[in-house]
Amino acid sequence: MATKKTSVNPEFLYVPIGNIVVLEQVRSNINTEADSFKALVQSIKDKGILEPLLVTKGDGDSYTLICGERRLEAARQLGLELVPVRIIEAGKESGETIALQLTENLQREDLNPMDQAKGILAYIQAKLPDKNYDVDGVMNDLVVYERRPGDQLEEIRETFSRISEISGKTIRTLYNGLSLLKNPDEIQAEIRAGNVPVSQGYLFAANLDCPDRDKIFEAVMKTPVTYLALEKLLTAWKKPKPVPGKTKPLPMKKQIASLRSVESRIEMGFATYTRSDLETLLDELRTFSALVELRIPIAPEPTPEKKKPPQL
Repeated sequence: MATKKTSVNPEFLYVPIGNIVVLEQVRSNINTEADSFKALVQSIKDKGILEPLLVTKGDGDSYTLICGERRLEAARQLGLELVPVRIIEAGKESGETIALQLTENLQREDLNPMDQAKGILAYIQAKLPDKNYDVDGVMNDLVVYERRPGDQLEEIRETFSRISEISGKTIRTLYNGLSLLKNPDEIQAEIRAGNVPVSQGYLFAANLDCPDRDKIFEAVMKTPVTYLALEKLLTAWKKPKPVPGKTKPLPMKKQIASLRSVESRIEMGFATYTRSDLETLLDELRTFSALVELRIPIAPEPTPEKKKPPQL
């Protein structure tokens, strides 16, 4: 008696690695040198892949990867020919598929904040395609949702509530994270690389109108400063400028002499200063140093002194 065929997908099956197609994922890259990835490779080597990869059925013998890119890459490094997969029914570009990708990736400790922000934006855009959302549009609606959720459409409320649940982040934290995407590419790259702290990435995003932003970025990449120091640099242009003629600046030679007197006092009375005092001073000096480096390229050249004619 012939067995009746069923359209129900099996719980899992083994497929050749070469048959799995990896489309653009929430994660932009995998750090194969990270300890967590090396631990994953060792675990698969010792115990195999315990959790099947999630895929959708493609054309012929191909499968499209939904979740499990790190496991797939680890299997490639180990030279495995077959990997276990579970087939799910989901469109390649549907919000549900992106939600599955995002859910798994947000649970990874090594997912950097830039890729996380891009994943969150992609999820919201996929779930609400009619909104034609850009970063500013999502951020504006997040503010409205946080303050007056009843003013939003039900589908928007459900989407924002769901992404907050998936990511484990408050609406305010989602807003801050998405703001990172407003930074120029070079700042985003340094945030992704870990060279600029996320908190300072928020500061750059909040001060896009700062006329000296690019120069400040270059300066702090050479001489890192604290959060408060960077805030002072980025917001200094907003403070009222002194009226010419009303205040006469101290000559630079006297200002330098004043700094040297501070140096002398520290050397002679170091026992009277606490560690906190000196750390605060060091932060202020870093800010001062970054500000000086920032101003050097745009400062006018000194006027050459005119030689006096010899007296007869």
